[in-house]
Amino acid sequence: SASLPMMLRRTKLLLLAVLGAHQSHALNLERKPPSSLCKASRRRALTTILSPIVATACSGILPADAAPPMSAGEADNVGARFERSIRKKPPKVLRNKMVLEFAVLLMRCSYNALDELDAVAMDQFQRDFFLIRQAEYQPYVETLGPGAVRQGELTDPAYFDFISFAQYATINREITNPETVFEEQQPVEVPEGEPQKFVPIVIKRKVESSLLPTKHGEIVGDGILDRLNEIFGGTEAQIPTIGRSPDSGAVLKALKQLCVLFLINGFAFDGSAVISKEAATKGSSAAGTEFIITFTAPCTLWSGKALQLRKVKVTNDFFLKTASALLRRAGYVVSNPSVKYTSNQEITTFTIV
Repeated sequence: SASLPMMLRRTKLLLLAVLGAHQSHALNLERKPPSSLCKASRRRALTTILSPIVATACSGILPADAAPPMSAGEADNVGARFERSIRKKPPKVLRNKMVLEFAVLLMRCSYNALDELDAVAMDQFQRDFFLIRQAEYQPYVETLGPGAVRQGELTDPAYFDFISFAQYATINREITNPETVFEEQQPVEVPEGEPQKFVPIVIKRKVESSLLPTKHGEIVGDGILDRLNEIFGGTEAQIPTIGRSPDSGAVLKALKQLCVLFLINGFAFDGSAVISKEAATKGSSAAGTEFIITFTAPCTLWSGKALQLRKVKVTNDFFLKTASALLRRAGYVVSNPSVKYTSNQEITTFTIV
């Protein structure tokens, strides 16, 4: 079978050809995504995550019944400052420039998953996200030094690392003890040139609060996988079809190609996927097999560590989410997943059952 470097080279050439022939199509998230990726949001008029800024303060309209919105003081209080003082400093390592559409995909699927779960009014989320971003940005930039971060450019791994942290810090705040019923301000259509108007809508959450972290991860993983399949399906770079309950060799081949797709989109400088422990009982099934996925200098190197320091329930482990979706469709469940960070690597370990 082809080695990972060879797979990576072939897929890079294919991606260049696709982007050259179909610039307006390949990985283009400006057009409406398929419903299987991220369902059309009833709140999309409030904001667009296609903007590198992602969101601004949301017109001062606050939900009536949801959990208390964040204040500027909470985002920059003594506890927040202490947390910053004990975090690992952002890494000064060589990292690849990200493909813009892929960076947007990761951000937007994370946002739309929260939207779909009805855990918080999305106008409140936008305001809270803005306050966290505002409080955290300057300390982050000062640590890296002048010119090290290109503000607003999602293709810059240093900026993506920061904005992904801010997004997931906000998501975790919103899914902690959320209200079951709350009021949300939703936009209504108005004639062109007239000020945007909003109407209050009562939202009732259907997912149990204890299941929100798991469901969020599943929706994000499915969204990323669906989009990669849409773009690369039917090409030499497609993730191999592995059917139901494939053997460990077939699973490894699929995980390697998924790793390649992440790499060519600038997720990390390098990466690998290996079997670290074969199943105790050999046979046609891969159940019991342990895998290790390693990325060198990933775009989430700092944010992943910073979120783990917070002991949050939802993290930006995008590859694990996507791999879990892939394996779930093959009839497997990821068991005992572990994501660890070194000075320049993200190391993900999991067993499938």
